[in-house]
Amino acid sequence: MTTRASPRPSQRTPPRSAARSRAGGWGGARAGAGRPAKGAIASERHQVRPTLTAHQPVHVITRVLGAVAPLRRRDTYRAIRRALRTSLARSDFRIVRLVVRSSRLELLVEADDKAALARGMQGFQVAAARRLNTALSRRGRVFPDRYRARILRTRDAVRAAIADLHEPAADVAPAWPLTWMLRVELLGRVRPRPRRPHRG
Repeated sequence: MTTRASPRPSQRTPPRSAARSRAGGWGGARAGAGRPAKGAIASERHQVRPTLTAHQPVHVITRVLGAVAPLRRRDTYRAIRRALRTSLARSDFRIVRLVVRSSRLELLVEADDKAALARGMQGFQVAAARRLNTALSRRGRVFPDRYRARILRTRDAVRAAIADLHEPAADVAPAWPLTWMLRVELLGRVRPRPRRPHRG
């Protein structure tokens, strides 16, 4: 009677990718890993934006493509000012100040929360892109990446942002600031604008 020999345990060769990963060739966090940056300035990283309250103003920077720049022209100024009207229709999002740079827009905005900030900026960018494309007789994208948003949590941060955005060519949007920090630094008053009495 013959007995079968027990099968040998399988000795599988690890995949080439795993071998290289252990050897330090592939995988893992290392300098230069990930998608290469497009252009001279890296795009805003796709991360969950921090929680925002209605009492905190936000400094926003959004860049435009090189085909749209420079923005400091009469036709582009007119297009951006027309796009501002879109934000005036919203009650949960306000553009308090807007400065037009050569290749970007800088804004001081207020929003009820981060969802209102996202919707408000999306609406403004869509309107601005449409107006700018019409003014420049072109089609296609205008804003290449996500906007950069920095929440201003202290009066010092608000004061620094206002100083950075202060210049003769600044467009002061007609939205009245509701956060007390912006009212104090921009208008020198704490109380909101008095409302007209309702005539019934």
